Amino acid sequence: MHFDEYHNHKWARNLKHARQLLAEGRLAEFYHGEDLPDGDVYPGMRVMAAYWTSVEHEMKLRRRTLLAGAGHLEWESDPELAAQAKEFHGRYVDDMRELVIRDGIVPPERIDRLAEAGWETPADWAEAMRARQQASLAGLEVGQLDSELVEAWFDSCLRAVGNYNRYLIWGGVNAAGLVRREGPEALRNAVDAMAETFMWDISKEFFATVLPAAGFEDIGDLMELGLRGMYADQYYCKGEDREEGEKTIRTSILKNCELAGIYRRVEAWNGLPPFSLGYGICRFDEVHGQATMMITMPPMVSPQYRLVKSLAMHADATECIFELTTVPADDMDRILMVQEKVFGAVEE
Repeated sequence: MHFDEYHNHKWARNLKHARQLLAEGRLAEFYHGEDLPDGDVYPGMRVMAAYWTSVEHEMKLRRRTLLAGAGHLEWESDPELAAQAKEFHGRYVDDMRELVIRDGIVPPERIDRLAEAGWETPADWAEAMRARQQASLAGLEVGQLDSELVEAWFDSCLRAVGNYNRYLIWGGVNAAGLVRREGPEALRNAVDAMAETFMWDISKEFFATVLPAAGFEDIGDLMELGLRGMYADQYYCKGEDREEGEKTIRTSILKNCELAGIYRRVEAWNGLPPFSLGYGICRFDEVHGQATMMITMPPMVSPQYRLVKSLAMHADATECIFELTTVPADDMDRILMVQEKVFGAVEE
């Protein structure tokens, strides 16, 4: 296998579990998800499909944002980088084919058909997803899901996984190209130049555009996707909370990292030193998390979010650790600022 299964192929574990639920006739769990005995979560088809589609949009934005920060938007069509990205993504697709055979997820020719049709996000993805959601809810009411509908869920998930990793790999290839051609500082400078812009651009993409289009429109839906969607790709656990005076510090632990797994392979295949591309992931992750906390935390606290340890940057890391620190505050100004930046100014 070309990519690390633990870091880069949790999608297969989830889709294998989905097949198991179907075989057991547990249709509600297939669609809505369930907590697993080992502390993991199977998010369910509704959440996984929306999550992976949202990550497609994120990885496209990450790739373009990095190139904009580097001043090299023309690299979107750079022949050398495009060819390398295609080669490395082909290796990922080879992994997908191996895993669907091993785990009995779909016949291998389904991966081939998806590749032949093209991995890009269909223009009508939102309409199709909402139609599948409505048909699934109707089927659950009568205790039966049409086989064509079931297979459409699997195909939509596999296509989204293949495509978001295509853009993730392409972004890693661009980061490696930047380091090879202009040096390590060029990567750091490109990220720093665009971190705040990315912070709000990705928030608008998620909360104002993609997730509502995917049928996640109210705060309960968004919280469900935020809390359970990450389990589509990640092994996650909550650390212990601690108090430091007025501060409450909450720790989140990611035992694997899809992005780190991809970038570490891209580093190796380009002959770059280990951890030389990690900043291209982690700073964007940090500001994305900060914006999400600013959007979701209530106005009676002020939130700060930071990366403590990273699998992509630190040789001694065995997991990624993030900390959310909140202090009591009258932070309504934050709510109003976020409203304007993400959803647009409120009309009086």
